[in-house]
Amino acid sequence: MIFKILSKFQDNSNLAKINLLSTPVDYFPVSLTDVKDGKYFRYTEFIYWDESWDFAQGKTYIFPIFWESTSPTYIDELIQFTIRNLELFLEKKLIIVFLDPLEGNDGIAPIIDQYVSATGIDNIYFVSADKKLETRNNLFTFVYVDHWVHHVTSYDTTIKYKPSRLYINLTRMPRSHRCYLMQAIIDNNLFDDGYNTWADANFEVDKHAVFAEHECKDTIAKQTFCTLDVKNIRAVNPTHIMPIKHCIGTFIYLNTETHVGNNVLFLSEKTYKPIAAGMPFMTLGNPGTLKYLQDQGYATFSHWVDESYDKDLALADRIQIIIDNLLYIKSLTNEQRITMRRSMQSICKHNQDLYRIKQKKDTIIEKLTLIEKGYI
Repeated sequence: MIFKILSKFQDNSNLAKINLLSTPVDYFPVSLTDVKDGKYFRYTEFIYWDESWDFAQGKTYIFPIFWESTSPTYIDELIQFTIRNLELFLEKKLIIVFLDPLEGNDGIAPIIDQYVSATGIDNIYFVSADKKLETRNNLFTFVYVDHWVHHVTSYDTTIKYKPSRLYINLTRMPRSHRCYLMQAIIDNNLFDDGYNTWADANFEVDKHAVFAEHECKDTIAKQTFCTLDVKNIRAVNPTHIMPIKHCIGTFIYLNTETHVGNNVLFLSEKTYKPIAAGMPFMTLGNPGTLKYLQDQGYATFSHWVDESYDKDLALADRIQIIIDNLLYIKSLTNEQRITMRRSMQSICKHNQDLYRIKQKKDTIIEKLTLIEKGYI
């Protein structure tokens, strides 16, 4: 498979672009050159980067667009480039593929529609991790990839629970919904019952400060958070690892996803970490996240906890259901929690085994190959 890189706007330094094709590491490469040269490159054997204007007879090339949402002129540059080289696209020597497999950005689809309308090209593809785009009236061909399922290494066996903490809650970016959940944990005297990580309050354009400004009660910054296995959680994004020794002492994994609104349906590595480790979990993500997992063959934990937090309810109501679940588990004795965890073991193992199978597929390469061959 050949990726044609013919314009400067395709070669921006972009974390999403680099992480799309790189091996999970504790840091990101700083330029696409590292990826093209093979450093950290996960798909070297599948993709060749071609920056020439040579086109073989009868050959189709993928023209990748790694979305750069920070540039206000990005789509205009792409439209102008396309119109200048319209023949290459109309003859299908170049196939435009927009790529956003890591974030589930809900603002990209309308912009791609704008591009289609401006250029008149009908063979435009958008590879995205937003499952909800399947129900949208797109002017392009949508290709779904559950890209993060490949990112977390599966452990050999499920975690054997040794009672220490009630939950583990690994938070890096203090997004608004995570602030509300953390404040609820504190207000319900659950903070010391779990392992909680948190980057400093000024991280991510000061989302915590925005939360604090609008909330009359904010005690998050007063807490002492756990360090666990990453000393500087702001500088390092440990997407592919988890503090397994702390998980062993934890009853349930509490995961807060990137998005929680009903505008997208997106799963990141956060959802797959407890599955890969063989742990029970509660996931505060987009409404329908648990339903999606169940459709993929995973089993969830409705026999033991109230999973109505996965419904399209007000955020405060969803958080309260999660808090009530934690309070219920906290009310049990150690012996009762151990018995409950043992009864969850078969589900944890089923999920881990299924994840191990799904992780082995290179879904994005498979989908890109189908696009290149004209099968989608």
